[in-house]
Amino acid sequence: MRKLYTLFVFFFLICFALQAQEVITVFVSSRANNSVKTFAPDGSYLGNFVTPGNGGLSGTEDILFHPDGRVLVSGFQNTTIKAYDGESMDYLGDFSSGYSLQTPSKMSIGPDSLIYVTQWGTTQNKVVRFDLNGNFVDEFTAVGVSNGLGHIWDANGDFYIAQYGNGGNGIIHRFGPDGQDKGTFINSAIIQGPTNIWWGPGGDLFITDWTVGNAVRYSAAGIYKGVWASGMVNPEGVATLPNGDVLIGDWGVDLVHRFDSLGNSLGNFNTVGGLQDPNSVRLRTTTISHSDDLILSDEQVELRGPDQQGQFSLILDLAQPTAIHTRIVNALGQPMIVLQNQALVEGYQELVWTPDANWPAGVYYLQVRASTAYRSFPISIL
Repeated sequence: MRKLYTLFVFFFLICFALQAQEVITVFVSSRANNSVKTFAPDGSYLGNFVTPGNGGLSGTEDILFHPDGRVLVSGFQNTTIKAYDGESMDYLGDFSSGYSLQTPSKMSIGPDSLIYVTQWGTTQNKVVRFDLNGNFVDEFTAVGVSNGLGHIWDANGDFYIAQYGNGGNGIIHRFGPDGQDKGTFINSAIIQGPTNIWWGPGGDLFITDWTVGNAVRYSAAGIYKGVWASGMVNPEGVATLPNGDVLIGDWGVDLVHRFDSLGNSLGNFNTVGGLQDPNSVRLRTTTISHSDDLILSDEQVELRGPDQQGQFSLILDLAQPTAIHTRIVNALGQPMIVLQNQALVEGYQELVWTPDANWPAGVYYLQVRASTAYRSFPISIL
């Protein structure tokens, strides 16, 4: 009987694995135009998640995915953390309460399931904690961390934070699990303006340096091991793809770089999207099942054209009713026209669209969205 039960469970898991698919979306902050932009893992532009200034967002700093599906965003000119619906992208209001933040910057969910927020403020710069409902808990660090940015924990619960300083005297500061000050972990002998820190291959500590334009590598004990990646101008914002490639935002060139796990440059991750001062890069992974019909594969969605009349045809072939949102955006991600707004589509459908003759020549994108699944098709208008 036990063997039969085990076989049943194994069969169930195999069936689920065959039906389920993970959809990865890359979220990138665009600080200078107060927005958050999204990309596919191959760098294809998917459009704005937060349109410029939506909800009063000002000076985008960081992006955090709440366990309940909401997307939290900090802005350096905001005193609260903003919340957005993870699917509809609607602004939901202020997330944090009970504490007025001064120039909030980076956010993380700690091992205690509390949300940690750094503050760049000159007089108010301790790391602050909120619970998952957004309620203020406390000021975590025993001392202020002026110009604090990215932060991580080690296996012992110690808290490390990149302290940018003035861009020439930056350090990695360490605190104990209860916030007590343990002083400087890595000094400014090599790093000058650290922005992000993360644990990488071999358990080493990796640091992006905004001032120098590179990423360096240290052992877990804080011993310098050399430059890991170079060729950047002002790096800030880091995320690692499932295959080990690392994405790093760059203020100086308004795009995201892609490196392999050894630090070799793989070129630019994105070429369009209208990024301005990207300083946060995050991956959101959503698991969907085949029965949801939300994969939007090549068999389910196809763009044809232009034909001799300059018309494009969007072909949809969906096995079950699915709410589809289709729009055209320009190269900056600004919506030009909505073709379908949550239209319920089932079976075969052909949607014909003719570009507006008054639109400037250039590259545009036809974007198809079904809940958490996206497709984006470039369109050249001459």
